[in-house]
Amino acid sequence: MSSNNAGELHPIFTKDPKEWMGLVHKQVQVTTEDSQQHEGFVFTVDPVSESIVLLKSTQPDSKDFTTASLKLLPGASVKTVIVLSKEIDPHVKNEFDGLFRPASSKVLNEEDMGVRKVQLKQWLEKHRLPVSLSPDGQALIVAEALTVLPPFSEDSCLSTNEIILSRIRTLIRDMPCEVGLTS
Repeated sequence: MSSNNAGELHPIFTKDPKEWMGLVHKQVQVTTEDSQQHEGFVFTVDPVSESIVLLKSTQPDSKDFTTASLKLLPGASVKTVIVLSKEIDPHVKNEFDGLFRPASSKVLNEEDMGVRKVQLKQWLEKHRLPVSLSPDGQALIVAEALTVLPPFSEDSCLSTNEIILSRIRTLIRDMPCEVGLTS
């Protein structure tokens, strides 16, 4: 820090991060240094740089974000932030939670989940991989190095070994939809 700024603290030390997080999912109007006003819903914030990411539906007066514009407003350009909606709209929160994530496959019921687990176990064993059930019986453990959680998809694999993780994900992705079950 230079001597002329010795008494000034960065806002990260003076503004509570909870205040920043309190903006997420709310509708706001942001005025920037160039006197432009930007309106939208806060997707995320960065409390260190004070940057704000706004999402606005391209359809007027809509909360459907399947087609939306995204604006990154750097903290240095933000002059004022006015909260237009005090409460978080549950629809907006649900829409935001699904953005930028892969489309999930259909929701499986408990019976289908059990069938999928058996199919995946047989598929991995067919490729000569040792597979066992977790102690609670809910997950598959592959070679004691990787865990596959419900819904037993390539995105539900956990491992600290990136090579094993990549190869098992590829195997799961290449698994046929209907693996012949053997009793």
